[in-house]
Amino acid sequence: MSMNTGVSGLNAASQSLNTISNNIANANTTGYKSMNTQFADVYSSATGSGGVYVAAIETNFAQGDLLYTSSATDLAIEGGGFFVMEDSNGQQYYTRAGNFSTDKDGFLVNNQGQKLMGFAVDGNGNVIEGQLVELPINTADIAARSTSSLNLGANLDARVDVLDADEFDPADPNSYHSTTTTTVYDSLGNEQQVTAYYIKTADEPATWEVQYEINGERVETAPGSGEYFAATLTFDEDGVLASSDPMSGTTPGVFDLPEVSLGNGASPLNLEMNVSDFSQFGNDFSVSRNSQDGYQAGSFLGVSISDEGAIVATYSNGESMIQGYVALANFPNTGGLTTAGNTSWTESPESGSPIIGLPGSGTLGKLTSSALENSNVNMSGELVDMIVAQSAYQANTKTISTANENTRYLLNTF
Repeated sequence: MSMNTGVSGLNAASQSLNTISNNIANANTTGYKSMNTQFADVYSSATGSGGVYVAAIETNFAQGDLLYTSSATDLAIEGGGFFVMEDSNGQQYYTRAGNFSTDKDGFLVNNQGQKLMGFAVDGNGNVIEGQLVELPINTADIAARSTSSLNLGANLDARVDVLDADEFDPADPNSYHSTTTTTVYDSLGNEQQVTAYYIKTADEPATWEVQYEINGERVETAPGSGEYFAATLTFDEDGVLASSDPMSGTTPGVFDLPEVSLGNGASPLNLEMNVSDFSQFGNDFSVSRNSQDGYQAGSFLGVSISDEGAIVATYSNGESMIQGYVALANFPNTGGLTTAGNTSWTESPESGSPIIGLPGSGTLGKLTSSALENSNVNMSGELVDMIVAQSAYQANTKTISTANENTRYLLNTF
């Protein structure tokens, strides 16, 4: 019986050494998680003990150290979760190894050619959760976008004297109080200058007239009409914009400029003006916001990936565009995952179904771009464990040798 017990000890120690050797061999493997051998005793009703067996080989999913790289598509997870990968057969795998690159079709893939999965975005860059999709990097240039909206915020000085708007002359700075200029873009990406002139026309209630020029030409109510467009802004006693004429919808300060033909082959400009955040206080004129939504054509420069998984393409015109979001998955019982090799795992009944979401949500960790998660193998601990396992192996060898000698002695005696 002691020989059988010794053999079981040899087998257990051998498997432990195999596990330790595998850990040491993968000490520098990206995303590798160390394993440890769990033992249990074998009960014998005849002798009360029957040796030992390997009850389980458990995976240690503790966080590994980060190794920083120069590639924006290298990703590390800080916290819980796994990257979701899919092979050509639609089989999904889960990994912590984030060394990704683009394949010939522009999709983000790992070294095994499996595609990184995530969420698509709508036309405004908003994430569409629920359906996992492959994540392509679109390296195409972006076309010019004609400005459609101009957004201004400013304070008009309540202390200035009233002027006669009929005497307004853009060339005479004494005929208006303040001015702003905004660069906008036509459909060909050409720059156009929109200048607004602010003229206080009444004190009770506080009323201002706004006249516009585009590229030095006064904006008319209709092309060739000879009548110049003007907007009227009225403020209440608290200096808050109370009404405007014209007004689009129900928000004071939001209105459309008349269509302006540019004569350069581009489409006419159709601009919505938003001055709803204008105020009139007894302070100097100041501009708090001057923005618009158009841009010139731009060449693709590269991508970055945010800690929340947004894949952001940047362009030579200063614009950026979200192309998708990296998804992460977590499990009710990560210890129940099935090892699939290549530092990846698959779902099992013991692990439960994956909980998929954006990085940073729920139990999911955040991403670090230009970084990889190193193996979490503790070399010092592994070397100590190896000495212990080797000692156990040698001791069990001695047990078998002693049992064998005892058996031979008994046979020779009788």
